[in-house]
Amino acid sequence: MSTARLTRHYVVLGALRWAPVGLVLPFMVITPEARGLSLGAIGAVLAVHSVVTMLLEVPSGALADTVGRRRVMLAGAALTALSLLVFAAAQSIGAFAASTGLLAAGRAMISGALEAWYVDSLRSIDPLAPLARGLSRGTAAEGIGMAAGSLLGGALVAIAGTGSGAFSGYGVAALAGAVAAVVYFVAVAMLVREPAVSRPDERESIGRQTREVVATARAEAAASVTVRVVFATAIALGVCLTAVELLWQPRLADLLGASGTEGFAFGALAAASMLAVALGAGLSPVVARRLGLRPAYLTILGVGAVCVAVLGAPASPLAFAAVYLLAYALLGLAEPMHYELLNDAVGSKARATLMSAESFATQSGSLVANLGLGALAAAQGVSATWVLAGVVLGATCAAIARPLLRTRGARRAAAQPTPKPLHPPLRFDPPPE
Repeated sequence: MSTARLTRHYVVLGALRWAPVGLVLPFMVITPEARGLSLGAIGAVLAVHSVVTMLLEVPSGALADTVGRRRVMLAGAALTALSLLVFAAAQSIGAFAASTGLLAAGRAMISGALEAWYVDSLRSIDPLAPLARGLSRGTAAEGIGMAAGSLLGGALVAIAGTGSGAFSGYGVAALAGAVAAVVYFVAVAMLVREPAVSRPDERESIGRQTREVVATARAEAAASVTVRVVFATAIALGVCLTAVELLWQPRLADLLGASGTEGFAFGALAAASMLAVALGAGLSPVVARRLGLRPAYLTILGVGAVCVAVLGAPASPLAFAAVYLLAYALLGLAEPMHYELLNDAVGSKARATLMSAESFATQSGSLVANLGLGALAAAQGVSATWVLAGVVLGATCAAIARPLLRTRGARRAAAQPTPKPLHPPLRFDPPPE
């Protein structure tokens, strides 16, 4: 297989991966609110998503590195379909919690596995192939997939209405999401190919292989400043993005009033935000090449922090939408750089595990935000909550700037020719910083 064909498969899978979530994304908060849940209860439901994701992220990544990325992605697609079926009919906090728990389990299974499969497959074809182009296209495809799902979901809600029943527009959008998850399952089965993984009774037990993978991941994280910086940033991004996702729908509803256009407006803005991510991702390699990967990453995170901090200031729907979309465009710019930094710093053996660990870090930030920011917004207002979230990301950006820029100099020094070692390499030799 050529690198171009592999990248096309990765792009298609990236778009199909997030289309199911896109169908319900504009209504993740509004749906339970319409069915009687308070904002605090909704925050608790979303906290279940964070907790389950955190519990399963690293084990699922280690499982993907052990038994194969394809099998784990198939399991994740099946869990996503089941979760959206439950979401369509949910009426109580328990049912919504079960739905988000299943969705989190599916996300944990998929998280890291697709990117790890692509990076390792690409490197097996061409060890010197650059990552930036494929990863940025994958991020753009994810944004387009979510945008298409959001537009379709908004149209379904506009047609079927915004009632509280299981077959209202909200329920129909979730059912369509379940169908889209089945389509993703089929696509993974058809497009993902990887070397056969040996059975436990042929060589080693899965448990022993998994322990070795986890040990490798731990050693790589301990040895790499870049990995630790990426993990710290992921926590701050989790806080920041969850603050936006938890509160933008109630804020937009307040700005719109009883206009009767909620279904269309929510779907359109969610779709536009994902297209903004796709646009940012498409520009990411150009920006990184001109400014340098690390300076560009830090600059974009800093500007994004400012956007989130001022998100509560606009008093009209159009002005709010403009700031909201700018924040997501910056996310699209930063995301490929974020993953390029991580993938360049780790090896193939535990790649999915470390990608899942990065997602674990993001979800830990999300958990804090879901548990605390809903209550803070109720007490102090949405604007103050977004200011706090922006400060968290800005402070993290300032804290990581020096170590991240110092590793750039270390990598340049490491790239210089060195004498051939007089001893054989150690079993684990982490990538140089």
